[in-house]
Amino acid sequence: MPRTVRPSLPGAPSPALPRAQSPARSLDQPVQPHAQPNQPSIRARDQWVDTAKGLSIVLVVLLHTSLWLRQADMERIEAFSTLNLAFEDLRMPLFFAMSGLFAAKWLRAGWRDLLRGKLALLAWVFLLWQIPIIAYRIIGGELLPGMVATDLPQQLETWAWSPLRANAELWFLWALVGFFLVGRLVRNVPTGVLLLAAAAVSVLWSGVLWQGVAGWEPGEIRHLLGTGFHQAPAYLVFFLAAARGSSLMRDGVARLPRTAWAAVAAGWFVAFVWLDVLDGHRDSVGVEFLGQVCGVIGGLALAVTLQSVPAVARGLAHLGRHTLEVYLSHTTIVVALACVLYLAGSPLLGAPWAAWTVVAVALTAIGLGLLLGRAAGRTWLLQAPAAVRRLAAAGRPDAARRPDALR
Repeated sequence: MPRTVRPSLPGAPSPALPRAQSPARSLDQPVQPHAQPNQPSIRARDQWVDTAKGLSIVLVVLLHTSLWLRQADMERIEAFSTLNLAFEDLRMPLFFAMSGLFAAKWLRAGWRDLLRGKLALLAWVFLLWQIPIIAYRIIGGELLPGMVATDLPQQLETWAWSPLRANAELWFLWALVGFFLVGRLVRNVPTGVLLLAAAAVSVLWSGVLWQGVAGWEPGEIRHLLGTGFHQAPAYLVFFLAAARGSSLMRDGVARLPRTAWAAVAAGWFVAFVWLDVLDGHRDSVGVEFLGQVCGVIGGLALAVTLQSVPAVARGLAHLGRHTLEVYLSHTTIVVALACVLYLAGSPLLGAPWAAWTVVAVALTAIGLGLLLGRAAGRTWLLQAPAAVRRLAAAGRPDAARRPDALR
């Protein structure tokens, strides 16, 4: 069975630094929980973690850029279709794993800290940033030949239902909210039992539901459930595994020589990108999950190996520390640029420039997203207002915290 891309665009796709420091945020940087006088020091962030996050967001932006530019009547680019398929097993599993890596401190925190910190931020930006999405879907539906025409009432209805049925571009944030809630609720469940259960869900979700079931085609199931419910359960295991095994994972990376990680990265690339050893077997139960597990390992190995190329590692790490603003803004920027190129009748949408146009638009979207973070990092565009944080934590007394609760 041929592989299919599962884009996040329908129809196409350690606590934060103190306020006095950099205003930019990543998806792992909410308001800091209350510290205790005898609390152990929080472990410093390893650069390879941010490099892995930077790699993930680059792949996400490239995927969405190539899909959205096709809505501007750009011809299909075989190279990007191959790239998106090759890195499908790495892109979202690695992104969720890296988001879970520093989640342990939040999953052990009191409910009040979790709700008014991490969850208030994620819920706020998830709802707020659907406003520009509504705008470009309406405008783009009128201007771009590949977009479905829509109107304001229809988009407002989608927005109103989004807390229960997440669709399109921001489903990743919706999934993170659910993952944090699940992780906090099951924090006393033994790790082995929890991960076995989560892995079983992933195997069944990706191996049965994604392939179509009971006469329902995969696209019909996705439309019925919405992007969030269709995608998230398959990735929960990676978030929980990284959260529960955070110290173990980081210690393991530190102990294994970089040359060994380079060999792992090369082996993964040859087997899963070049040769695509799972091609033709993806409709078998468990094969999709196996590919995703290997994708996370390959992504970690690639991130560690890239530390030997300091300029690249630092650049990706910088991007990895600023994922939130890039993730929130990139599709709006991409669609705006697609409209400009299409209305101008630009030859850049056709051969031989199309591939370079995808790269240029993706880099522009990333760059403008980073500028947004610098300009608005301390504003309500990227931080939950105090009233929202208070509302999120209303009626939830802090749970008793052990001295190591936020380690």
